[in-house]
Parts: sequence; C-alpha cells; structure tokens
Amino acid sequence: MVLRTFQRPIHPELFDSQKQCGIRFGHRTAEFRLGTTGHLIEFRVDDSVLTEVAITKHEPLPETLKVVDRRLIGYRTHMIDLPGVRYHCSYQLEHVPLDIYLQLHREMEADARKATLALTIPGSSPQSPDSLSVLSCDILSEGLIVHTFHTFPDNAAILKTQTLFETIE
Repeated sequence: MVLRTFQRPIHPELFDSQKQCGIRFGHRTAEFRLGTTGHLIEFRVDDSVLTEVAITKHEPLPETLKVVDRRLIGYRTHMIDLPGVRYHCSYQLEHVPLDIYLQLHREMEADARKATLALTIPGSSPQSPDSLSVLSCDILSEGLIVHTFHTFPDNAAILKTQTLFETIE
C-alpha cells in the first residue's frame, strides 16, 4: 500500500468507493470514501483542496500536484504547509501474532458501529475473518482530525492512520 496526497481533487472514477459520506463545517468541507483498496479523504477550505489516498500501489492515480508519495511500511509522519491548510499525517503498519490480531479485529468490529464510516469486505476464504476499514473524524475549531484503521487478515496486519487538516492564515 501507498500513501499519496494531492493538492487537488481526485476524479471519482480513480477510486473504487464502496461507502462515502461528507460533512460541511463553517467554510470547510470534507468527503470520506472507503473502498476495497483503502481510503480517500478530501478536505476543502476556501479555494484549497487537499486529498489523501491510502491505496494499493498498483492503482493508477495522477502525478499532477502530488505532494506525498510513500510506501506504507513501519511508522512515519508527514507535515506540509500548503496555501490555507496544514497537513499532518502519521501512519503505522503493524504485523502482530494471530491471537492478538483476532482480539484487535473484534475490538474494531465494535468500533465500526460508532464510526463515521465503516466497510466490511469478505475474507479470502470461509475461515478467514473479514477485512475491515473504519474511519472516524472529529471536527476541531481550526480543522479536522481523521483516524482510519484497515485490517489485512491474510497477513495479520493493521494499518492505522491519523490525519490532521488544519486551516492556517
């Protein structure tokens, strides 16, 4: 998987959305999409647009106005100031023992019921747990914070991202 961030919107046909929703708060809007290959978050304030996409590396996305392009391995953070918006993202991909993974998976199933957006994808076999994608957001006075979790049962792995979109003058 890769994390790609753009200083522009991404055409809807370039991301296979299974579930989506949006919010408006003040002069800002955010759109959230979950798909079989990851998530897309689009944050707009005035004339600025910033789009974060966590997706498989094989998915075709534009090169124009790309500001972050990183493989999602280990733990990493990014912070970029763009016109009108400060973007701060941290992510962690964890591979855990199967018993711990199954416990975390059960906890995420409970969290999905309260999430802003959640998606369940059938497992690769009848014995495999489903893959889960869970997205939660909190509106702040100066922006938005978004937490995502994606599970990968075949690898006993969990991808966690935390993204802050902060309006700046």
